[in-house]
Amino acid sequence: EDGGVEACGARLAEEEAKAGGGGAARLRLAEEAVMALARADGDASSLAVDGESGRVVRRSHAELGGATESYEWEQSGEEIIVRLCGLPRSLASSLRVRSTSDSLEVRHGGGELLRGKLHAQVVSDETT
Repeated sequence: EDGGVEACGARLAEEEAKAGGGGAARLRLAEEAVMALARADGDASSLAVDGESGRVVRRSHAELGGATESYEWEQSGEEIIVRLCGLPRSLASSLRVRSTSDSLEVRHGGGELLRGKLHAQVVSDETT
């Protein structure tokens, strides 16, 4: 199927007619374009749903994470990376990591080092 401008315009007109006019079809096609570009770039894990608008958008992996003085983290479609700042490597084996489908917690001894909601859900049984 031709993906040219005419085909896109015809598809948009058809979708808007089905949706009763309005911009719903235009928004849906715009989101499809964002998703197609991300897939074409080999970076579908950069797709996210904007919390305010509810629209599909692309975000950098840094935007899908965060940072404080004690840690930084980022989340892609396949993994979550957490870097703890100021801890010697020798303490790594004594860290306790607990994850659910939508949150992550890291503890050492009796203290909490990190706890928060994840940007997107994960399969907690597959975390290590």
